[in-house]
Amino acid sequence: MENNKVLYDVTSSIPKEEFELAHHESNIHDTKFETRPVGWLEDSFRRFCKNKSSVVGAIIILIIALFALIVPLASPYERMPKGDKLPSGIYSNYFAEAAPKWFDNANGFLDGTTERAYGEVMYNVVRNTDGNEKFFDESKVKIKSIKLPQGGQMVTYNTYYVKYDTYVIGPKIVDFKSVEEYQKLVDYEVSKGIVYSEANKTKSIIKPMVDYEAYITGELKTYLENNGAGNVETLLNYIRNVYASSPYIYYKIQPSYNERTGFSDSQYTAILDTNKNVTPIYAENPDGSYVMCQIHDGNYRVRVDYNAYFEYCFGFAPRYVFGANAQGKDLISRLAKGARFSLLLGIGISFINFIIGLIWGAVSGYYGGKADLIMERITDIIINVPTIIIMTIANIQFTGNGTLMALLHPEGVIVLSFLLAFCYNGWVGVASTTRMQFYRFKGQEYVLASRTLGAKDRRLIFKHILPNAAGTLVTSCVLMIPGVIFSESSLSYLNIIDFSSSGIESVGVLLDEGQGAISSSPHMILFPALLISLLMISFNLFGNGLRDAFNTTLRGSED
Repeated sequence: MENNKVLYDVTSSIPKEEFELAHHESNIHDTKFETRPVGWLEDSFRRFCKNKSSVVGAIIILIIALFALIVPLASPYERMPKGDKLPSGIYSNYFAEAAPKWFDNANGFLDGTTERAYGEVMYNVVRNTDGNEKFFDESKVKIKSIKLPQGGQMVTYNTYYVKYDTYVIGPKIVDFKSVEEYQKLVDYEVSKGIVYSEANKTKSIIKPMVDYEAYITGELKTYLENNGAGNVETLLNYIRNVYASSPYIYYKIQPSYNERTGFSDSQYTAILDTNKNVTPIYAENPDGSYVMCQIHDGNYRVRVDYNAYFEYCFGFAPRYVFGANAQGKDLISRLAKGARFSLLLGIGISFINFIIGLIWGAVSGYYGGKADLIMERITDIIINVPTIIIMTIANIQFTGNGTLMALLHPEGVIVLSFLLAFCYNGWVGVASTTRMQFYRFKGQEYVLASRTLGAKDRRLIFKHILPNAAGTLVTSCVLMIPGVIFSESSLSYLNIIDFSSSGIESVGVLLDEGQGAISSSPHMILFPALLISLLMISFNLFGNGLRDAFNTTLRGSED
């Protein structure tokens, strides 16, 4: 029969001596595995490390976290030299908007200098000072000339562009409450050998007091009257205010004069001698020595070189790596504290929302049916209530609660309002993602097999479904962090929430402060903007890497 035919055997044509036993003189047995089993977390970590962009994002986040943790602890501006903590750190209004300083004499590149334009009259004032008070290199001044019509002829006007050092403050007036405080400064100068003299006038901290009143009521008044000034008393008061508000002006000045407009009440010029030097008007004692201290309203008033005085008080010379803000506070310290607050706030809110959303979504997705229908309608109601309304109501209620204000203080109440507003409906997105993942995986064969073998709901949820949904859930949680930080920064920047009045540092507060100085001091907004940009990009890269690493369906696809 056709079905009983024997098929042709190919081996019948091969000689027997060509055959060889595969395991001759040996027992056949299973080969022992030489490699150890790889767990889910270890395998996820290996696959995450293969994603270079995600690793870079994780490194940047780690660097920012270390920056936020270490800088406030290490910065000399956050503590007194003896370790006494200052509530607002060490700062001085005289260093307001000081430029970033990384190098010394780097020709304008991050060396604490900035450019300022002067008219010819004002330039002649600032250029005629001695070495103790000069803040720019005259050889590097740039001059731009323009011609404008005046009185029927073309007149040349010069504008002087001076690159000046924002760290050279010059003399300022300081009041000591007791003679002991003043004597302590005098003793310090004696110990350092820098007591004011002709040889030490650039090194001493204490400078001679200026006696401008005698000059104004005497020589200057006579000069103005003899030269036909019609408003002598007004001009004298103007010059008096200039001296009172400018302790660095220690020489004779007078209102600038123009043949067409006469004496100016808004500009002044220095009076130079035959050698083109300014003429000091230091106060003198009867013996001809300079007055170094005066009694004023019970205080001991002293004129000091403020840079040297700052170093005397705090033990270090001012140097702001990222520059200073409008109050003279160190920007890098404030940025580190702002980054720390923003990161902690973002991580805390994201963690709370993740836990709530995970539990809610797991129950809704796993059990389905009426439970899912009811829970979905509740989330629809919650998600449609705006966050701003919740924040406003919470802030009003908490602020009016005396017990809560006493317990948490104003800054704590603002943070609590922010937490409540963002945790009120922030978990809904995580719940929705968790629900979809549970619907996706709860009907898989391995889940049905485990249920057939008697596995309980808790084991099915945490052992079989959650690990497969972890990639998407972890990604949504990680990406929630930059979302919270960006929301906080936006609300602070727009002054919808007021962290600054309660003394809280945040990236949004720094951005808001830098907006007003974007033309004069761009560093105030540059560094906070760079920080928040790096945070946004890094967290997105990091989250995408975690999603791919925790996705078990991609296991082995990289090889």
